[in-house]
Amino acid sequence: MEGPRAAAAGDVSLHNFTARLWEQLVHFHVMRLTDSLFLWVGATPHLRNLAVAMCTRYDPIPVSTALLGDTSDPTSTGLAQRLGRYWAQLPERLAGDLAVREPR
Repeated sequence: MEGPRAAAAGDVSLHNFTARLWEQLVHFHVMRLTDSLFLWVGATPHLRNLAVAMCTRYDPIPVSTALLGDTSDPTSTGLAQRLGRYWAQLPERLAGDLAVREPR
């Protein structure tokens, strides 16, 4: 029986950074996996809320749910939905941009 397959180089990419938006210090944690993207944004460098969203073929609005934290606060699930919708439409947007541009 084989053990778990080791991740090949380039399968996971991690980025942690902090930025100042207006007068608020905001912390970011981005993890790019093979077929997905994990983005965490917070005012403190502690993971307190985690939501996930995914597109389905049954509804144009991505389904989202809170995995960790306060489920009565819709901020994280709303942000997850918006990011899910954006990333789902990205291939169409890129194809449209490429079709509009003329080759040099």
